[in-house]
Amino acid sequence: MTEALKNTTTQSQIAPSTSAPKKEVGKFQDAGDVLAKMTGQDIAQAEKKKNQRNINQLDNDAFMKLFLEQLKNQDPTAPMETDKIITQTAQLTQVEMMEQNKKTMMEVADAMKSTKEVNEELKKFQEAFKESLEGLNKGMDNGAKASNNMSQMASFNTVAMIGKIAETDIFGIDLKEGGEAKFSLYFDEPIDTSKGHPSISILDKDNNLVNTIDLSDKNGQSGYIDFTWNGEKKGGKKAPSGSYSIKAEYNLDEKNGKYHESRVGRGEVQSVIFKDGKPLLRMGEMIVPIASALEFYEKSAK
Repeated sequence: MTEALKNTTTQSQIAPSTSAPKKEVGKFQDAGDVLAKMTGQDIAQAEKKKNQRNINQLDNDAFMKLFLEQLKNQDPTAPMETDKIITQTAQLTQVEMMEQNKKTMMEVADAMKSTKEVNEELKKFQEAFKESLEGLNKGMDNGAKASNNMSQMASFNTVAMIGKIAETDIFGIDLKEGGEAKFSLYFDEPIDTSKGHPSISILDKDNNLVNTIDLSDKNGQSGYIDFTWNGEKKGGKKAPSGSYSIKAEYNLDEKNGKYHESRVGRGEVQSVIFKDGKPLLRMGEMIVPIASALEFYEKSAK
């Protein structure tokens, strides 16, 4: 019995000693893991495992090296048969073709991906361009409407010119060779032959007097009066063809010694005529575009 107690005591004393080393081993293992993480060794090992290549997968260069080594180390007394060489060479060619096809397929895939991206960008550009064109069309429509409104307003303003005196950029007439010229002059007030000597002067391009027309027979007349020049100079000779300016002097003012004046291209606006949407001014026998008007004013203004 004493012997049994001794054995039991021995076993109980031994048990704690066997468990302590196990705990110490676990501590060392944890410290090793921490050290590996700190030094980055675990990441390097994982990357190494990731990049490991299967030894059964040989590339083209490895296949060729093995084939050449096989030829070098073959038994001279029993060389490799020709059909085997041809077979292995064909296998090598097939491997090269497969790699080339794989490379080509990858390039095609990349090209298709790039083409898809380009097409998407092109589609976006086309949509943006379409929106720009639509906006431009709307702008043009609005511009056309605004222009039409402006034209209508201008037309109304032009109609308001009726009854006013207009000064235009027309100062004379054109005479054809051997012909005559008809024109009209506007007189603001009745011609009074008792006030001076009313007359019309016809001048050439150098402002030289060519001929005159007496107004004594127009006494008491006002407004537009029509005239005809026979195209002759003083003395009866025909004047050459060309442009001639015409002005009239009448009703001498005794206070300042000046005549009232009138000229071709000046007169009262009698009506407005619209041709192809453009306004024209009727001034006696003369019809001129409104663009020729230099000034408008009331009859009593000048």
